[in-house]
Amino acid sequence: MKKYLVTFILLRSLTVSGVGQEVKQAPQHDQASAATSAEHGYESTHGGVPTFKPEFENESVQVFRITIRPHEKIPMHELTPRVVVLLTDEHLKLTFPSGETREESHWAGETMWLDSQRHAGENLSDKPIQFIVVIPKRK
Repeated sequence: MKKYLVTFILLRSLTVSGVGQEVKQAPQHDQASAATSAEHGYESTHGGVPTFKPEFENESVQVFRITIRPHEKIPMHELTPRVVVLLTDEHLKLTFPSGETREESHWAGETMWLDSQRHAGENLSDKPIQFIVVIPKRK
């Protein structure tokens, strides 16, 4: 359970809402994903930028499809609580503010709840990771 939580925290962190990290310039794949990624604080000279595709939003939640390219590194960032649904298998390396690192693997179809946390991540796979995040809105 703890392993799932940490992995999905990384995945969730790649989403929106309450993210506060080093915002700079980074390479982008297309204008739409660039704008969405920048809005949510994922641009950094220290790593990659996951692509975000808005899927749904109402007064209660935001839903995004997120893709992390093969071997892409994501800089340290804050996560807000959220549900993560993996669409592909994933093999991640997570790095925490303490310097602790952990490798985790999960499979397509797994669904997890992630609590708030701070971490950096790296897709260790030769394939992209894709997942859906459901982020409750704060009221």
